[in-house]
Amino acid sequence: MSTTEGQAERTVYEIGYLVLPSIPEDSLESLVSKINNTFEKVGGERIDGEMPMMIDLAYEMSKQVGARKYVVNEAWLGWVKFDLEAEKIEAVKAEIEKMDEILRSLLIKAPRETVFTFAEAMKQAEEAAAPVAPEAPAEAPSVAPAEVVE
Repeated sequence: MSTTEGQAERTVYEIGYLVLPSIPEDSLESLVSKINNTFEKVGGERIDGEMPMMIDLAYEMSKQVGARKYVVNEAWLGWVKFDLEAEKIEAVKAEIEKMDEILRSLLIKAPRETVFTFAEAMKQAEEAAAPVAPEAPAEAPSVAPAEVVE
């Protein structure tokens, strides 16, 4: 990426996160706004993202929030992609880690274009798992009797 006069170079980041399943679905939008605000308040700009969807986890996870320990085997999975000046990313990461609703998160550098979404992957998996109606047996091709040449 190139820089312009007086402007620092920006890097594209993506944060994937798991939200505790105890968070009601109607509260997810405000949580996503809270996550977006963490990078927008330091000059970040949202590029893409996906609203969290409920998934089964591959293994049990736990999180201590105050005096309560959550042990879960499902969570809301979401992600957001944004660009930001590299020296400001640590502040964003620290803010996300402080959020009690977030079970786990992963922050990575990412390409600007989105080539994968969980919604599309789940749709493809459902289509692949859908029962396929058996095809009618094909008719045997008609074959002309062979000519005998003497």
